Amino acid sequence: MSLRIRLALVVAVTFAIVVVGCVYAAHVSASRELRAQTDRFLLQRASDPRVLGGHDAHGPGPGGGPDGSQDGRPLFEGTIPALVEPDAIAQYLSADGTVTQSVSSQPQLPVNAHDKAIAANGGAANLRDVSINGTPYRMVTAPLPNGGAVQVARSLQETNNVLGTLDVRLLIIAVIGTILAAGLAWLIARSTVRPVEQLTGAAERVAATQDLRHRIDIERNDELGRLASSFNTMLVALGSSREQQQRLVMDASHELRTPLTALRTNIEMLQRAPGIDDAERAAVLAAANTELAELGDLVGELVDLATDARAEEPLQLVELAPLVERVVERARRRYDGTITFTSYQPVEVNARVSAIDRAVTNLLDNACKFSPAGGLVEVEVDRTRIEVRDRGPGIDESERAHVFDRFYRAPEARTTPGSGLGLAIVKQIVDLHGGTVALAARDGGGTVARLELPPA
Repeated sequence: MSLRIRLALVVAVTFAIVVVGCVYAAHVSASRELRAQTDRFLLQRASDPRVLGGHDAHGPGPGGGPDGSQDGRPLFEGTIPALVEPDAIAQYLSADGTVTQSVSSQPQLPVNAHDKAIAANGGAANLRDVSINGTPYRMVTAPLPNGGAVQVARSLQETNNVLGTLDVRLLIIAVIGTILAAGLAWLIARSTVRPVEQLTGAAERVAATQDLRHRIDIERNDELGRLASSFNTMLVALGSSREQQQRLVMDASHELRTPLTALRTNIEMLQRAPGIDDAERAAVLAAANTELAELGDLVGELVDLATDARAEEPLQLVELAPLVERVVERARRRYDGTITFTSYQPVEVNARVSAIDRAVTNLLDNACKFSPAGGLVEVEVDRTRIEVRDRGPGIDESERAHVFDRFYRAPEARTTPGSGLGLAIVKQIVDLHGGTVALAARDGGGTVARLELPPA
């Protein structure tokens, strides 16, 4: 079952449940209101002065006979008008609970123990449902001022007919409303699911063609619109990643080709010239070792960036200054220029020591690589901030936003040794620690690399 059908069914069923609930509530409300109107009518009729003054509880009614008749004849309408109103049935009870006056053409109302107690002792009027010859009635038994009681009943048949007609109409309305709701739900589901279908189609098209240039038109600002926008953003990111990977392949192939060619040349020289002197042999072997070291560094950076094993290293509470100073001491042995180190207000941080060591090493190696021969590189630690300042050519402002991207190399840096992964590794390490890293221009020329970690 498709998402559109499921959504339409959910909306239609929900609407049907709401409609049924409303129909039931309307039925109950109408039933109670009609019942209340009937009760008000009965109580008003029972308190009518004509009813209250039309009976003597201690003797026969004004008709002369014990049942209100004249010489055994039925009571006429003109004698006790209150008893023969066409919209109700009425009769009088004596104090002992017997019927003293009624209309012979009307059915006799039932008398129970409660009715007799009211006739004998008075009290509050009693309302109840009764059935007379199969017809439902609502009846009240009310005490009379001089003793006895009067009973007034009204048929509920008309009320039930009204309720039945109302129920049928409400049911028809509910059915029609449910059908309309189902149609409307289908249209809503179709409109709602369309972006999802577009996403599905786009994903299938991308999977089939591997074309990451496809985009989804965004025509809405709700959650589905944001989903489509996120999908487009994902395609852009995937396309950018693919371009970066292709650029990595090109850069890596270039970087690998150079030391491999040099290694092949040196090995062929050693093979073809076995009689070279020891000094030349040592120089060839040293060059081969240099190329092997460069190959090892390149492969190590690729593996390091891909596996990100640093996240498994436990955090330690350390001061940055001693850690950075050790990195500076190692760099001084490799750099032919001057590297200065200054620290202010050392602060402890929670850090993965080897990871931070690697990040600072990469920043310092970059500074040394792009500095002029014998140039000055300054390293400064101030609380939790590390700055590495060089006097190289600097980085164009338009390139600074990309230098930390994986596999990215600025055009002016592609002629220098390296894979373009060093700063990406730095960014990965800093993000792992919740810190920040950025490059800025140095006053007087050069670049300032600024790395900052959160304090412990």
